[in-house]
Amino acid sequence: MPPATPPLTLVILAAGRSTRFGRLKQLTPIGPGGEALLDYALYDGALAGFSRFLLVIQEDLQADFDTHLHPAATAGLDLRYAYQSLSHPGLVDIPPPGRTRPWGTGHAVLTAAEQVDGPFALCNADDFYGCGAYELLAQAMRDAPSHPTPATRKSPTGNSPPGPPHQPSAPTPALTVGYPLKVTLSESGGVSRGLCQVDQTGTLQKLTEGLGMRRAGNRVRGQDLAGTPLDVPLDTPVCTNLWGFPEIAAHTLRDRFPSESVPESVTGILSHLRTLFSEFLDTDPGTDSEYYLSEAMNELIARGLVHCRVLPTDETWLGVTFPGDHAGVAETLRTLVDSKVYPRSLWDSPPSTSRD
Repeated sequence: MPPATPPLTLVILAAGRSTRFGRLKQLTPIGPGGEALLDYALYDGALAGFSRFLLVIQEDLQADFDTHLHPAATAGLDLRYAYQSLSHPGLVDIPPPGRTRPWGTGHAVLTAAEQVDGPFALCNADDFYGCGAYELLAQAMRDAPSHPTPATRKSPTGNSPPGPPHQPSAPTPALTVGYPLKVTLSESGGVSRGLCQVDQTGTLQKLTEGLGMRRAGNRVRGQDLAGTPLDVPLDTPVCTNLWGFPEIAAHTLRDRFPSESVPESVTGILSHLRTLFSEFLDTDPGTDSEYYLSEAMNELIARGLVHCRVLPTDETWLGVTFPGDHAGVAETLRTLVDSKVYPRSLWDSPPSTSRD
């Protein structure tokens, strides 16, 4: 018999404080039935076959999430939490004096590591990606070939030499869903987007973090992290933090996370991200610098440690960066409900979560 397909986990980044928006937008009602964008992520993820949902939050907000997510939990979704904070055993034992700024999205992923034991996808709680995007990503994760088990290096005598675990013999596979930049912009202000440089095979060659990206005629302008001006076409593919990591690696993170709760088998991407986070901390980031997932992925691609395929989509993407975005997003969701794409009240007609 063929091996059973491992369950797919959707990790949802929901630890932000929404400073530009002015309130906790992860839980702000916006759908016609009072749902937040987070609810649509859960609904679309379940419909696509994800059966576990791990929300990365700030621990002091769990009661708010529990209250909001009660209908989804009652509908049968397997909801779990991981907590992002300035200190985390094995990641940051003692934060720098005066540090109040979060460590960033790359760190948020690592806080979920102890509860990830197989293939997982990743999304933002405050973005709407469209049901087709989750289905595209889930299917690509199921279809991805298994990563070869790393070969153990032998000494001339035939014995395994001492030392740390070795890197896999092939790059760790990754997937990201790419949207045209023009559909992800805001009329209320500049936004941050991961600009993708993709080759003819659909492989991501470089990811540039664009800041303050705004439409200027038939172009989009902003700047990169170094302050260098950017001027790109409207149809530039962008990563909006919808990722898939299909690999179950043979090695573990026990040498990196001194915690007995780390699973025996974890995805290789987490090991790579942990290594880069250690390098980030070695730069003495002080009170302001953040460890961004987009920057980390770009570095892993440049080092040849990750091979990422971009999955283009024409799905509707929605986001609420500024208060002025709210009305337009609400109207689009109402149109989708009126068109029967979604039920008026999501959790009155929950999707099946038994596909895996």
